Amino acid sequence: MKKNLLFIAAIFAFTLNFTACATTSSNNQKPIEQPKAAETKPEGKADQIKASEAAKTDTKTEATSKTTVAADKQACLTAKMDGKKLITDQTFVFDFEPFPKSCFVTFANKAEMLDDKDVPRGSTFHIYQDGKIIYDFEDSFDGQAACWVEGVGFEDLNGDGRKEVIIAGSCLGAKDSYPANAVYQNINDDFRTYANQNENLSNLKTVKQIADHVKKNKDKFF
Repeated sequence: MKKNLLFIAAIFAFTLNFTACATTSSNNQKPIEQPKAAETKPEGKADQIKASEAAKTDTKTEATSKTTVAADKQACLTAKMDGKKLITDQTFVFDFEPFPKSCFVTFANKAEMLDDKDVPRGSTFHIYQDGKIIYDFEDSFDGQAACWVEGVGFEDLNGDGRKEVIIAGSCLGAKDSYPANAVYQNINDDFRTYANQNENLSNLKTVKQIADHVKKNKDKFF
C-alpha cells in the first residue's frame, strides 16, 4: 500500500515539474515578428510631375513665341515717310531672302488722297529694317496716277525657293476702278517687275488669282 502511494506521488511530482518547465519555456520564447508591410508610393508620381513641368514650359514657349511675333509687327508699324501715310493692313513681317527679319511696308501718298479715309492712292512699297527704309520697290503701277493697293502676297511662283511679291491693285475711281496688278520676281538681292508681263494680269482682281495665273503661265513671266 505504501509503495503504491509513493509511486503515485512520484508521478504527480513529475507532472508538475514538466508543466512548470513547459510554461517557463513558453514564456521565454521571443514573439515572432510579422514582416512590415512594404511602403507603397503612388505609381507614376515622378512622371506626373515631369509632365506638369513640361506642360508649363510649353505654355511659356508658346506665349513667348506669340509675343515675339507681335513685337515684330509692332516694329513694322513704326515706319514713317514724309508726306506719306502708313497702310497698316498692307504692312507685314517679311522674313524672306534677300531681306530676312525685316518688314514689307506700304505707304499712301497724302497728296493724292481725298481725305484720311480715302483708299490708299499713290501706294508705294518698301522694305523696312532696323528703324529705316532699306529698299524701294519699283512703281508697280507703271506711272499711272490715282492707283492703290488692294492686297499683297508672298509666294514662290517659279519654284526656285525664293518668294515673289504679288500686288493686287486698282486705278481710277474707287467705284469704277480697273485692276492694276504686278508681280515682283525675287532675283538674288533684288526684286524686278516688268510692265509688259504685268499686262497679262489686267483681268485679275485678287492675289490668289494672280498667283494661280502666273504658276500656270511661268513661261510668260520668268
